[in-house]
Amino acid sequence: MDCLNKFNPCLDSGNNEYALNYGYNYCNQYENNLQKLSKEGQQWVGKVRKCLQDALKDEVGTNITCSDLKTKAFKSHTKCYAECGFCALPVADYYQIMNLVKGAFVPLSGSSWLSFFNGVATAGKCLSTDARWQKVYLAVIASIGTGIVG
Repeated sequence: MDCLNKFNPCLDSGNNEYALNYGYNYCNQYENNLQKLSKEGQQWVGKVRKCLQDALKDEVGTNITCSDLKTKAFKSHTKCYAECGFCALPVADYYQIMNLVKGAFVPLSGSSWLSFFNGVATAGKCLSTDARWQKVYLAVIASIGTGIVG
């Protein structure tokens, strides 16, 4: 991220600064809390980190605007999370991951909306491809219908 920012500095762009304000921040949070994840979760973090960096590597040294760089970066999140195995992680890892990224959702404005929609899109990919997620979804819907959740 530091390399990307060196060639595409966006520090004067406020909320459009992705590499250091968002990417580097969450990369460090994952790294500092890696021991809280299962072995599969730790491997997932490494795969996602590489996927997210690869998604932006062609932009290093280009004239891409800070806003477009941020948009491209956020668009890569759902694809990278799902393709790197998010849907198959142990359930305990979901709690740890949500605990790490919860700051990306609060307050719900600007980049946090992008984070929220990426989370929804990732869950949607899991629902469409993973029987375990489908089973949980159906149980939640059933419990709402019976008034257990509400």
